[in-house]
Amino acid sequence: MHFDRLHELISRHSDGLITADEHHELSAMLEADPAARRAWFLRNDIDIALTTRAEGRRDVLLAPGTPPDAIGSRPLQRRFPAAGRAGPWIAAAGVIAGIFGASAVWAFALPRSAFTQRTIRVFSEGFEGGEVATVAALPRGLQDPAGGVWRGDEAKVVTARQGITPSGGSHMLAFGRSTFAGEHPSASGWCDVYRFVDGRPFLALAEPRPVTARVTARFSIAPGGCIDGEAYSASVRVYAFASDISDAPHPLSLAWVLETCIACSTTKVPLEWGQTGWRRVAVDAPLPAEARFLLLHVSAVRDEPRPTSEPATFRGHFVDDVTLDLLVNEPVW
Repeated sequence: MHFDRLHELISRHSDGLITADEHHELSAMLEADPAARRAWFLRNDIDIALTTRAEGRRDVLLAPGTPPDAIGSRPLQRRFPAAGRAGPWIAAAGVIAGIFGASAVWAFALPRSAFTQRTIRVFSEGFEGGEVATVAALPRGLQDPAGGVWRGDEAKVVTARQGITPSGGSHMLAFGRSTFAGEHPSASGWCDVYRFVDGRPFLALAEPRPVTARVTARFSIAPGGCIDGEAYSASVRVYAFASDISDAPHPLSLAWVLETCIACSTTKVPLEWGQTGWRRVAVDAPLPAEARFLLLHVSAVRDEPRPTSEPATFRGHFVDDVTLDLLVNEPVW
């Protein structure tokens, strides 16, 4: 019996990561060797004890400075897909092993393949800092002196106007013009704003589970923001990096971002003429294990008319409630 391999398979089973081939391999080990079955029950016994101990210690999972309500939680309970729950199942397992044999033990002990999704809030922007304009050009990583504000094209934080009330609080961001250094504003119909986020303390909370980054934002367009012959869209993007981008070329261009990032995802939806209220737009990006930093990219887009010799102007286009969450799939016990 290869006990190193056995414990590796038991760990993958416990973490909900076991594949169909590994399932058959583990099943064969349990059926063939009583020592393997003893190891299986011992590991599960230890696992339940640790889970019980962790029940009262969830607070230690929070990153320093992270409010407790920023991380979604779930009851730490285990579900056992057996034919009957047999009191404390570990205590009953030895009896079942003796009566029914190894095959019955494995059928009893194998959990269903089920997952629950935990949400870790990384970033939330309601633009409640007051009357602040964006800083020109893309953000330049952790060393950016303007890292605490949005960067990119001309945009500013405003209160209610043109019949549009902020989605939450008393402020929102009003898009202005497609003009920032490093791009060709006259050839662009996009008003882009960016924010660079250090995801390391939050990604550490998710290890070793696979993680998906989700960026959401709410967009609105004023009645006078679209006239005959015009069409507009809202866009949300997210880019992941393995390291800080403080040493990126200057001026930093979107082309460099696209070439350097290790993952990215985008969505673009029309802003309907005459729509009322706010439209929620979201994008998901599965993250590689080496992802550490994220760049958020939120845009108002003039689709029609096409770019002209003048920068595109946005007369009544707003965004509010920009959030970045990490979605973590965890097995349900």
